[in-house]
Amino acid sequence: MTMPADETFNGLSAKEWTVLSKNVWNDVSSPRQSHHLLHGATFPAALAERVLSLYSGRGDIVFDPFAGIGTTVIAAAKLDRVGVGIELQEQFCKLASSLIDKEKMDLFSNKESVRHEVICDDARALDKHLYSNSVQLTLSAPPYPNLDTRPPKAKGPGRPRKSDPLEEMSERVPAHSLRQDDFGNFGYPMYLEELKTVFRKVLNVTREGGYSIWVVRDQRDTYDGARYIPVHADIINLGLSTGWRHHDLIVWDQNDQRRLMLLGYPNVFYSNLNCSYLVVFRKPKDK
Repeated sequence: MTMPADETFNGLSAKEWTVLSKNVWNDVSSPRQSHHLLHGATFPAALAERVLSLYSGRGDIVFDPFAGIGTTVIAAAKLDRVGVGIELQEQFCKLASSLIDKEKMDLFSNKESVRHEVICDDARALDKHLYSNSVQLTLSAPPYPNLDTRPPKAKGPGRPRKSDPLEEMSERVPAHSLRQDDFGNFGYPMYLEELKTVFRKVLNVTREGGYSIWVVRDQRDTYDGARYIPVHADIINLGLSTGWRHHDLIVWDQNDQRRLMLLGYPNVFYSNLNCSYLVVFRKPKDK
């Protein structure tokens, strides 16, 4: 006997539950607006809305410690969840707040009394803004780490254009700030070490059985022989080391959105890294 949709934790029917159980997603693209270009590393609204629909229910608290321009919080407003985000960069906080206000006005709803906000702060200070055991779902895409290991003299605008697409590709995502506390400016070992603090604190504010989902893409260190960096695997190990249970892994296929580049030709073959991963953790019931 199938449980009615209104009795499931996320409100999905058995048919919806089954259809959405694919572990490779290639249908979560959504149109990019002008404000997306200001940040450059946002995931689609359709992806956020699907994740929230699967792993949370109406009235649940949804959290994003690296909120950017507020995609997770906006999805929470659309789907009758409470949405809280933290973002280090003041310009993104202001933009997120304006986008959230516009979304709530467009919904013509009574959501003014429900919390939907992006707080300007460091992700590592998240426990100042959330109660223990209160969050049902965390959805976030942490900043890309700084993999530029070139000596300082090799940097700068006078540096000649490289013919290697791998190196050109690595220079397309500029740092969002020059702040030393910006995760995007940390070298990879420090990046993982500081994320541990975030993971531990997210575990503390998550209720038993709640979820934490991280959208990450593997990288190549183009200044170290194009060494492959399995970011998603490192994130899994980091989560396990901080008390999370690895619950699932979803592949976000982005081949239709990213053009193929000729890499390593004709000496060494490289695949195009045209997918991201949704690393899904769950808080154990006994934590």
